[in-house]
Formats: sequence, C-alpha cells, structure tokens
Amino acid sequence: MRSSHTRGAVSARCDDRSVVAHAGLVPLVRLTENVGFADLAADRIRVPGSAGANPGAKLLSIVAGMAAGADSIDDLDVLRAGAMARLFGGVRAPSTLGTFLRGFDIGHAAALEAFAALVLIRLVRSTERLLPGVSEYAFVDLDSKITQVYGHQKVGANYGYTKVLGYNFLAATLSSPVAAPVIVATRLRGGQADTRRGATSFLIQALRTARGCGATGNLLVRADSGYYVCSLIHAITAAGARFSITMPLHAPILTPIENIDEQAWRPISYATPVFDQGTGTWIHTADVAETRYTAFTNSTEHPEGPVTARLIARRYRVLERTAQGELFPAWRYHAIFTDTGLNTVAAEKQHRDRAGTIEQVFADLNNSALAHFPSGQFHANAAWLTLAALTHNLLRTIGVLASPHHARARTGTIRRHLIAIPARLTRTARRLTLHIPENWPWQHSWTDLYTTTAAQPPPTP
Repeated sequence: MRSSHTRGAVSARCDDRSVVAHAGLVPLVRLTENVGFADLAADRIRVPGSAGANPGAKLLSIVAGMAAGADSIDDLDVLRAGAMARLFGGVRAPSTLGTFLRGFDIGHAAALEAFAALVLIRLVRSTERLLPGVSEYAFVDLDSKITQVYGHQKVGANYGYTKVLGYNFLAATLSSPVAAPVIVATRLRGGQADTRRGATSFLIQALRTARGCGATGNLLVRADSGYYVCSLIHAITAAGARFSITMPLHAPILTPIENIDEQAWRPISYATPVFDQGTGTWIHTADVAETRYTAFTNSTEHPEGPVTARLIARRYRVLERTAQGELFPAWRYHAIFTDTGLNTVAAEKQHRDRAGTIEQVFADLNNSALAHFPSGQFHANAAWLTLAALTHNLLRTIGVLASPHHARARTGTIRRHLIAIPARLTRTARRLTLHIPENWPWQHSWTDLYTTTAAQPPPTP
C-alpha cells in the first residue's frame, strides 16, 4: 500500500456535509421505534431537573452511538459527524448526554435495568428469529467480570482478586441450543465485591426476564463455583428451573469423588483441547463419572435447607515423573452439581459449553462500549453498563434480521458489516435519499434488514 499523493483532494472532501458514515443506524433506529423505545423511556426514566428532559432522545443517542462504536461519552459525537445530524433528528451533544448520565442515582439505575429488560422482551416477541427454540430448551448463564479502570476518582472502583483497579459487574445471558445469547440482566458492583454478593436477587430478576422472553419450557441455569450458594440454588428450583453449577473442590466434596468405583469412570475426548492453567498443559482426553451428593447440610449456615442432586466429576491424569518414574497416579478433578436429566457425558459437555457462551458476550462488550467505564460517578457507570447490554441485544436483533450468517456473528462483525456503511445523502422535493454503495458483499443482507424494519410491526404489549 502506498500514498496516492492526493492530500489536497482528501482535505477538501472531508468537510462534505452530505456524507453519512453510519447509514446502517437507520434500521436500528426503526427497530427501537417498532418496540416503543421512546414512550417506554418517557414513562419509566425520570431523572430530576433539566438533565432528565427528553429521556427517550438521550437514551437513543447513547445506544446509537454505542452501536456505531463509541466507547466513551466524547465518542458519542460520532452521531453528529458529516450529515448524520441531517439524517437523524434529536441527536444530543456528548456534554448533554454526560450530564444526563451523571443525574442517575440508585433508583434511576434500577429503573433503567427494568426498562432494558422490557425492551428486550418486546424485541423477542416482535422478532421470532431472535431466540429460536427458547420455549423448548433454554440456558441462563451467570457470571461476573472485573473491568479495569484508570484514575482514582471513580467512585466504587477498587482492587479485587485480579489485583487491578476496576469495577465488578454481574451479567446473565439467555440462549438456546440454536440461538446466540442475549443479555437479560446486568448489575454493576464495587471492585472489591464478593462474587456471591447480590447474586441470588440478581438471578431471580434474570429468570423473570427470561420467562418474559418466552423461556417457558426447560430452563437450565449454568454458573461457575463462585455461585455454589444454597440460597441461589433454592431460588432456581423455586422458579421451576434446573441448575448446573461448578463445585469448589473442598475436602467434603473430594471425598465422595475419590470413593467413586474405578469401573464407573467413562472416557471422553475434547473436540477442542482445554488449557489447564494449574499445570500449563492442554487437555485432550478425560474421564467422567457421577454420584449422589447432599450439599449445604449445616442448618446454621444454610437455613434454606440441604439440597440433594447429582455430583458429576471429571478427571484427567497429571503426569509427574521423577528419576524413579511415576510413583503413583495423580488426578486433577472438576466437579459439577446438577439436577439435569441428561446422561453423565452429555451433562458434563453441556456445562462445559457455558464458558464459551458467556465469555464470548464479555469479549463482545470489551470490544465495544465496555472498553471503558467513562464517568467518575458510580451510578452513571451503572447506566452505561445497562445501555451497553441493551445495545448488544439490539445489534443481535439486527443480525438475525439481516441473514443467517449475521445471526450468530460477533457484534463487532455486525457493526462493520451492517452499521458502518458509508452513504451520500441528497434531498429532492423535500425528501431525503441515501445513496449506498453498490455490489458490496453484504448489500442484500442489509437491504433485507432495511425492508424488514420498515414493515408494520406487530402490536407491543
């Protein structure tokens, strides 16, 4: 690649007020109109003072900016570049949006979470392809993540178990065996928050949203060992769902695993090798077996009562040799506490798939709006987190409406293919016309998306 020495021409063209850099936002804005985004915002988000005026326009400005790639408040000015302000009315300046976010308190942040959940429910009900199969078998995956922040003036930021300054947030996703995940709930916490803090109430909220999204059949909650909590498991069963949760390898859990008969272990192999950080090796094969186990038997610590379910164990051989050879076989174990009805091998594989699902969502968020928490105010950052999750869900809906390829693509791919579309804006007889590129790879996908979002939407509840 080399320069074409057209510096003067490029400088002259950059100021063209007819250029639209993100024409793909038109279907996204239509999608929000179809689900009544502005009316819901006006009804539910009531930040006091002038900062809270026109919440629908301000929230949509933030969401559209995030969809276009903004990862800070200043970056939201992408909506006013070139002819974008002519194409979209009501776009607010970044300073106005920052003032709006800083006006949030804990109650407004909770109201925004409820607003985002209702928007998701309407998206699912108006777009059948968003979560196919969710009414028959669905997964709710629960996890937390620490995002590093910079500067010591961010309220609530602290050093957690990762030893970096950051915020800790909870996230729950909803998916099916044939559908990519959407985010049903998020909650921002301080950097030193214990993994279990508020997890039970958070999961109850996530399950309520999942049911509202149509997950009325078999619903399985998957989580790692940080959520091996008596109250959380009781909340899952009370909601009519099943659980599959990693168990911490304490002595009371290791004992029944080591007592499993040697003939009960069945070999499995991994299609994709798993890296074990403890030994620094790649695992290709392992063994699985199961037994019954009663957990949380201490009535003082766990007043909800004990839980009896399946303990599924996975083990693999650790090869540690000395000059005398291997003295005795050594095993590393991984345990799952579950009440699913699948056979041992299938249940273990289904639980192992959890990491790939929710970690992919975290990667998508890191590659977009959650690259930073932009404000010094805690509740402003909580609102930013909720809106980043809502943007993820909107982009996922855009993808399923565009093509089967984009239905499971990463949101960064959807942004490049369907949002960041250059176009030229013209006006004829008081009518705006977008001139988009011809013969580009995703032209038909975007045209289908544009046509679908322009259709009359079904009535929303």
